[in-house]
Amino acid sequence: MGGSAAPLDWSPESEEGYEAARSQLKQRFAAWCAENGTKLDEDAGEAPIHYKWGYVDGHLTRWTRRDLDEVYLELHPARVIAEEEELGGVLAEARAFIAFLAETGLLDPASDEPDVLVEHLDRIEGRFRRNMADASRYSFGKRFWLAATAEDIEPDDEKAVRSFIEVFNARPRAERETVLGRTPPRRTATGRFTPPGTTPRSPRPSAGRRRRGR
Repeated sequence: MGGSAAPLDWSPESEEGYEAARSQLKQRFAAWCAENGTKLDEDAGEAPIHYKWGYVDGHLTRWTRRDLDEVYLELHPARVIAEEEELGGVLAEARAFIAFLAETGLLDPASDEPDVLVEHLDRIEGRFRRNMADASRYSFGKRFWLAATAEDIEPDDEKAVRSFIEVFNARPRAERETVLGRTPPRRTATGRFTPPGTTPRSPRPSAGRRRRGR
């Protein structure tokens, strides 16, 4: 077999190890999707891989029902901005990713059975949709970017983002707290803040800073 099939550490402890595992896993997932006609977004696999490593236990190919609950019932509602019509695709990606791991022999033996995992995704779909619509679950970063996008600010337009921050920080403190919540993280004594440098889909904490999403 070629070098691309060489076994990797699916539970990496470093950024470098994570990037290697992530890249190979996404490549294999894309090839699997192409072979069986599964149509997903071009960045398919990024969400389950990213959140599993950065916020759950760091093991990319070991999945349990509890992991699915954390990623899709807690982390997605807190951090991911998605239109209502996109939500079905989020869980379709999750189902396909589990099927891919199972069919290619990558699903870790300590995982729940793949059919149990897929059935669980079906079972939690209603809760997933309700949680995604529940603003009380939104993180500070998600609230900030929703406010920015409501004013047509593109996250990759650094000049527009800086300008939005300046205008936002000039608003009364009570108004800022209405948007961001009363006790958002990274607040200063003045109530001003430095927003995350990336949108809610993108932050990728280092292994040393890995934390659970609870």
